Order: sequence, then structure tokens, then C-alpha cells
Amino acid sequence: MKNATRMLLGLVALGACSRGAAGGASGATPFDKRWDALAQQGAEAIRVVSDGQGAALMDNVLGAQSGAVAMAPLMAESLKGGARSGPLPDRPDANAVQKLVHQYVPGVKSCYERMTREGDTRSGKAIVSFQIGSSGHVEALSVDAPAFDGSQLASCIDGQVSRWVFPPSRHGAPPSSYPFVFVGA
Repeated sequence: MKNATRMLLGLVALGACSRGAAGGASGATPFDKRWDALAQQGAEAIRVVSDGQGAALMDNVLGAQSGAVAMAPLMAESLKGGARSGPLPDRPDANAVQKLVHQYVPGVKSCYERMTREGDTRSGKAIVSFQIGSSGHVEALSVDAPAFDGSQLASCIDGQVSRWVFPPSRHGAPPSSYPFVFVGA
């Protein structure tokens, strides 16, 4: 048992050394540094997997805002300006924002499905960053997806996210970033 533990520790140390020599922080791209910072903050990547089936239906139903609303009551409430009465909160509820982001993921998946259907089966990572304004609408949106340079994925995601609506608040929310991992089938 001791030998197995030593071997495991040795392999971990070897992996750390080889990363430090070849691809450590000094050689990391700005995207990789942002990705690592998000991971250190505890952000979990949203995994989008191409299933290669039903993508056209998904584009028509889930990719459209109205189709997604039928499947997500919290999203529908958000689009109507929230069901709250009384004064607006200073900031949107972080849990509600997180739930809404996950309910909007099918629209992002439709972008990836469209790309793979057109023959581009790349896998890779993207970081979607935005701020939520006091009206609940997305502001200051950026999509960083270097693995998909030359594809329409980033602009399609931009189009989807720009239509997302969150509960209104008095001051909106500070900028947030969401990591995505896209995996081809």
C-alpha cells in the first residue's frame, strides 16, 4: 500500500513539474489564465455535448425564446419582469440568476449543434461574460472562444445571450463570467 501511495504522489509531482516546465502560468494564454481564475473561484463549467440528433428541432423550439419559456417557469417570470410585488431588491438573487443561466443553456447548445451539423466537430472551451442591468437585460456581453476561431459559434452564442432576461433590480448585477465546455459527439 505504501508503494502505491508513493507511486501516486510521484506521478502527481511529475505532472506538476511537466506542467510547470512546458505549460505553466508564464506560458499560459490570457484565455487560459481567465479559465484558471474562474476555476479557482469555484465556477463549474457548463458542459454542452452535441448529441447529433434532433438539432433542427432544437433550433426551432428551444433556441427560440418563446419555446424555452414554455419549458421554464422561472424564465417566463423573468421575461415578464418578475412576479414580485413591492420594492425591487438592490441586486438580482444569485440563485435565481444561476438557475436562469442553466435554463437558457439549450439556446447555447443549439448554436453548437448547428455548427456540428455543418461539419465542424471541434470541441473546446468558451467563456461567456456579461453584466445584468437594472432592467434585467444583459449588458456588456462578450464571448471568448479561441478554440472556435473561424466558426460562427461565438456570434451565435452572443445572439442567444443578448436575449436573456433576468429579474429586475435597483442596481443590476456586477459582471459575471460563465465557463462552457463544448464536446462533439
